[in-house]
Amino acid sequence: MKLAGKITDKGNTSVSGMRKTYAALAVTGLALLLGHEPAKAQDDSAFASAMGDTKGFQNLPKPWILRHLIKDGVLTVGTTGASPPRTFVDPASSKLTGSYVDLFSKLAQDLGLKVEFVQLEWSGILPGLAANRFDLACDGASWTPERLGSDQFLLTTPTAVNATVAITRKDTGIKTFADAKKAELGGVRGEKYFEGAKQALPDAPATEFPGLQESLIGLQNDQVKLVAMNLSSALNVLATAPNKDELALVGPALQVFPQSLCVNPKEPDLLVAINTLLGNYRADGSLKALVTTYGESPAEVEMLGRIGY
Repeated sequence: MKLAGKITDKGNTSVSGMRKTYAALAVTGLALLLGHEPAKAQDDSAFASAMGDTKGFQNLPKPWILRHLIKDGVLTVGTTGASPPRTFVDPASSKLTGSYVDLFSKLAQDLGLKVEFVQLEWSGILPGLAANRFDLACDGASWTPERLGSDQFLLTTPTAVNATVAITRKDTGIKTFADAKKAELGGVRGEKYFEGAKQALPDAPATEFPGLQESLIGLQNDQVKLVAMNLSSALNVLATAPNKDELALVGPALQVFPQSLCVNPKEPDLLVAINTLLGNYRADGSLKALVTTYGESPAEVEMLGRIGY
């Protein structure tokens, strides 16, 4: 059963409507959780004039010297392929696709490397980095004290802001996490969002699933009453699932996170290269463009400034 899919037709009015839905929900949800308006930056016109139309740092190494890649000339990337719209398998072509698949491919191209994807469950991604199975991974690892201090992987500069929410069926009557109380909770094994929801709902029976699609099938079959996930995935489900009219968002968000890519801990030189390129993609609009190609709201990128990035 396919519950979420790719948005590709940019000219379709329904796609336009989906993008408006993404934008409205993302702006409302994240702004509510951040809880303040950013201070307005003072524009120093003389400095801005001297800078000109700067679009990132362009004096880059050619080629990049990357000494510890898993394979020479190849950027090996670990991904679930099960987190639409960031990574998923296109049912029409059976190919791995999504906004972060495109991001990984662009990074590889700009580093002068070929890209090779390794698909596995989320529970194996971070251990796989520590075990030297791939160079780069994570289509958005949310920051936690444990992850920031880990010696098992390195976190890049943030690529997005995300939040812990949930999806439920409208017939459950659940609108907020406070309504859930002892309702059966589902989520993806090992995901921070699921773990956070379990802590917030200690009396709720919890069922873990191997992936997002399986958890949504569990919700549809009444195995669970709500499924914890990140806001980006939730908006995709609400916009693309065949049964989207039967579903509702559960909030307000429990937590708001910066999210990053993850780098092999043996490759600090790759971390420097990735951070440099991500900064350029923010400056020239590439990162936002990649995200919105698949119907996501640009808010998850634009709101990085709200948390200092």
